[in-house]
Amino acid sequence: MFSLDSGSWAHSLFPAVPNVYWGEASSWSTELRLNLKKVRGEHGTNDDLIMSYNTQQAAFAASQQATFAKIEQAISRTDDKGKMPLWDGYDQIPNYATSTGPTSKRKISQVRTGRGICRFYAWLAAQKNPETILEFGAAFGASGMYWLAGLAIAGQGRLVSFEPNELWCSIAHENFELVSDQFVLTAGTFEDNLALVLPKATITLIDAIHTKSVVLAQFELVKQVSQSGALVIFDDLGFSDDMWECWQEVLAAPDISSAWQIGDRVGIVELT
Repeated sequence: MFSLDSGSWAHSLFPAVPNVYWGEASSWSTELRLNLKKVRGEHGTNDDLIMSYNTQQAAFAASQQATFAKIEQAISRTDDKGKMPLWDGYDQIPNYATSTGPTSKRKISQVRTGRGICRFYAWLAAQKNPETILEFGAAFGASGMYWLAGLAIAGQGRLVSFEPNELWCSIAHENFELVSDQFVLTAGTFEDNLALVLPKATITLIDAIHTKSVVLAQFELVKQVSQSGALVIFDDLGFSDDMWECWQEVLAAPDISSAWQIGDRVGIVELT
């Protein structure tokens, strides 16, 4: 395990991007608009905030047009690097829903979170002004760049991110530096490095190994390093029947006060 702690801003590394890169907000809304739905709980602390994204997303995307274009350019350059080997830890997971053998490889376009959801992450970071955002796994850094864009808007806080694949982690580090220096990125697992999550997390993204047993165990650890009322986000709910069952168990947990969904892809809960 090694840790990569950035200390430099690098906005200048991005080439200039015309304002028309993403087109008008009206055309964007057709392609990337999200519909967040409440799926559990009464009126939680974060309810008004999260549901307000349904009406604010187009304006937010327009206001951050240049930043988001630059991030997508970085993702495109990373995709041009081609497929790279998966973390060898996947070999220890029985009956995984996708091929993870020693010859399996992925590129960023195969594993990244979609642009619409990533923009929501940036907005959420900007709105919450968190001291700490926790994410694992970082993969090649797509979602992390959007988290960092939101933290840059907030003007405070840091991203504490984990990716056990050292090759992928090094690429994520390069991408993170293009957006902000507000991060600590560790080439290791979250489970082995809980002490690095300080201050306690306001927002967590669980996006690593997509099995019920692993995710539920990670969720219990996340609770230990989270503030009261923190938001925990679960990605890839539809990855398998096992992951959908996992989400149903999370929804039934007694220590969450509210829950929301973005389609069948992302679930969000508010801790008590």
